[in-house]
Amino acid sequence: MADRIKGLDSSSVGAGGSSGAIEQIRASTALSTATSAPQPSVDSVNITDSARRLFALAQAVQDSPDVDTERVAELQQAIGNGQYTINPDRVADRLLQMEQDLVAAH
Repeated sequence: MADRIKGLDSSSVGAGGSSGAIEQIRASTALSTATSAPQPSVDSVNITDSARRLFALAQAVQDSPDVDTERVAELQQAIGNGQYTINPDRVADRLLQMEQDLVAAH
């Protein structure tokens, strides 16, 4: 007893029958998959002005030296000459500001 599969043109395709209908199905399936394949999409990126400024700022920070050697030299000279004075009010204000910044961060 042979199993029969109905073809596209209403003809029966049997186990020992012609493979022409099968080839037509394969060809139409391959063609429809090739033509219905999703087209590659085009990606685009839009860089905002604020992103450009942020990048420029980050680059400037990265390019700046870790230690301001001129400022260090000035302070060394002032200390060596006895001209460096400590402003306790300014030190206290800066310590309080740092404490407030730390509290706000948590």
